[in-house]
Amino acid sequence: MALELTGQALLIQSGSFLAATPEIDIDTKWGGGRTFFSREGLFLLRCTGTGTLFLSSYGAIHLVELDAGQRYVVDTGHMVAFDDTVTYDVGRVGSWKSTLLGGEGLVVKLTGPGRFYLQTRNPESFAEWLVPKLPSKRQ
Repeated sequence: MALELTGQALLIQSGSFLAATPEIDIDTKWGGGRTFFSREGLFLLRCTGTGTLFLSSYGAIHLVELDAGQRYVVDTGHMVAFDDTVTYDVGRVGSWKSTLLGGEGLVVKLTGPGRFYLQTRNPESFAEWLVPKLPSKRQ
């Protein structure tokens, strides 16, 4: 997906960054006020400037426009990008035991205003489905 930035900042899950025109500044050291602890290894890049930014995903990219104060909750594996005007927090769904032992249940809680981009498929879920079906190496 090609996005035109016109001076605003966009926070991008590092695995979703594909390319950008030279006018876009990509801050790989920016860590924000929070760090996500999840098996998806979610790390955010902060992109600013005026130019074209290219995002990639597993599945389609869906735009969600959040009004001021509007909330949206999404699994961390579906994150692509969001405007820096959107506030976020990481939370869990289910028990701490299922989160810590199974890696399940981590979600991002977003609050508008701003745009949020999500991918319709989760690459981790696909890998979990595929790996048991692969032929094993015979010794």
